[in-house]
Amino acid sequence: MTNSQAGGGSAHRAAPGGERQTEEAHEPRRGTARTALAVMRRDGGRLYGRAALVTGPVALGGLLLTAVGFLAAWPEFTEIRLGAERARVDEDSYAPDGSRVNTMWLILLACLPFLILLLHLGCAAVQTAATRAVGEGRGRLRTVLGVYVLRGVCVWTPVVLGILVEEYFTTTTFREYTAIVPKWEYPNLFEVLRYGPPLLGMASALVLRLGWTLAPAAAAGEGLGPRAAMRRSWSLVWGGASAWLRTVAVALPLGGLTVGLYVLLQAVARPTRAGAATLFLGWGPDNTYAAYVAGVLAPIATALLLTGALVLPPAHTALAVLHQRLARTTRRRPPGPAGTRA
Repeated sequence: MTNSQAGGGSAHRAAPGGERQTEEAHEPRRGTARTALAVMRRDGGRLYGRAALVTGPVALGGLLLTAVGFLAAWPEFTEIRLGAERARVDEDSYAPDGSRVNTMWLILLACLPFLILLLHLGCAAVQTAATRAVGEGRGRLRTVLGVYVLRGVCVWTPVVLGILVEEYFTTTTFREYTAIVPKWEYPNLFEVLRYGPPLLGMASALVLRLGWTLAPAAAAGEGLGPRAAMRRSWSLVWGGASAWLRTVAVALPLGGLTVGLYVLLQAVARPTRAGAATLFLGWGPDNTYAAYVAGVLAPIATALLLTGALVLPPAHTALAVLHQRLARTTRRRPPGPAGTRA
């Protein structure tokens, strides 16, 4: 009786593992989308809870970053307001000086990496939770976050270099007067340098981004470091004849869904523009230009946060399932001639 009870206890303890093995045995019969939907039906509440939990700190961090940006740009806002008042007294039209607008753009560009880091933090948390829901999960949050940061730097580098090359040769951004390749002297070369480097940079970025699509899922699922996860993703996506096509078939609809939902939510959140400007004038300094900028940012921030909270759980679940499928296909691939001889 004791043995049977012990055996029953062992069978009971082994049941979840056997259940998971049974699910894994039947999983290849279903597509990636159906498997991801099954995971969302089972653990969707927990994943959306994690996304909502992450959205709060990201929103607070973005608000703090916005406040720092406004403080840095406040001298420019003040000068713009004084210039408008002087023009009103003189009964003249007014347009902000281009140098002041450029300074605010530089402040925005300086804040952008920190904003992207906040968004990557939310993505890393949701990706880690989604990978565990799929049945894997040996990576840590900071490692997955490191993958996002390293991938972002590597993907955006060719785009930035292409734009800098184009600006250097065809504009006066880096000099006071004439571009190195004037359009009136070298029209064909000018057009090549104007459109060629940016397009080449964008094409390179797309190839890199596709090859590293599964890097966060590889870090979360296999416990790999950032560079190892990116190498693993590259080998999974470009290692098989159809792997890249399956990756595109999953990533492209997810990207389209994200962009479409963002555009829709930004249109829905447009009434927050007037509310944010009024709130800024009521509780902040009396500067209509700063209030205008706050109103412009309000629907963008609202749509961005809501899009992430709604799309990230199913999107990262699908990527985790795709990583699991491609990794399993690689493990089942028959050895080459060298392995056969060995």
